[in-house]
Amino acid sequence: MRITIEIDNKNDLEKLSALFKTFKINTVNVIPSIGLDAAAKISKGNKKINPNALFGIWAGRPRTLENIREVAWQRNPSVK
Repeated sequence: MRITIEIDNKNDLEKLSALFKTFKINTVNVIPSIGLDAAAKISKGNKKINPNALFGIWAGRPRTLENIREVAWQRNPSVK
């Protein structure tokens, strides 16, 4: 079973942690989300890279948008 609890700040996280300790719940995985004292790290790209080397990368295997969708968006009809 998986339960998701969204916490807005560290104070609430500490309160929830104390609650779990009170009930002796030891199997808790905390996954931090972006925004909880963690800023997204954005770095600027290297402007010196020459993109011309990428032209013709699929010359040996031409693709269409339909081919890409057919392979990438496979649905499993048995899962609902």
